[in-house]
Amino acid sequence: MNRSRIPFLLFSISWLCSGCSSDYRYMQSVESRPDCIAKLAPVQFETSWYHASVDVVGNHISGLLLIKNMPDSSYRIVFTNEAGVTFFDFGFSREGTFAVYNVIHKLDKGPVIHTLQQDFELILGLPFRNASYKTWIMNDEVFYGTRQKNGTSYFITTKDCASLRRLELGSARKRKTTVEVTGQGYPRPEKIELRHYVFDMRIKLTRFDKE
Repeated sequence: MNRSRIPFLLFSISWLCSGCSSDYRYMQSVESRPDCIAKLAPVQFETSWYHASVDVVGNHISGLLLIKNMPDSSYRIVFTNEAGVTFFDFGFSREGTFAVYNVIHKLDKGPVIHTLQQDFELILGLPFRNASYKTWIMNDEVFYGTRQKNGTSYFITTKDCASLRRLELGSARKRKTTVEVTGQGYPRPEKIELRHYVFDMRIKLTRFDKE
């Protein structure tokens, strides 16, 4: 590609996106419900084993994933294959700091690590710990949003606060990532499916009881 055309193409993409409709354009601000926040905000995650399936841009890996709630309220996330080879071993402190204890060479790239960090922060519900919220309603859902450096994290409920619909990370205009939770929900979700909307990536987790 002619390098002189790159700035023009970037400008064109930016200009086109400025006219794109927002995923959040029909949101209406409403008063927060402290009782609903206390009932459904995903602020705890119990130690669980999962069968894990990861599909990213045409590549597939699978194995076993352990989410371990440590005595000091930190978390360890360890993903291995069936032979016991560790794909990655991450840690999240109680204060929210992130640590990489082990990662295979193929995944040891800054953008990959950063994406996985954000993904598991959302899965664990870390943005919602001790958070302050703004609340919106859209269609039949209520969005409880808390600001992050990379956008806004939402936990989304039914209008009547009967159940948690999903978790979501969004920019000012676009949905970036969603986490669907089925079964009994937090603090021990039976099934979790994370989906990216900026690029093609899905993480599917199915909980099992390990002897």
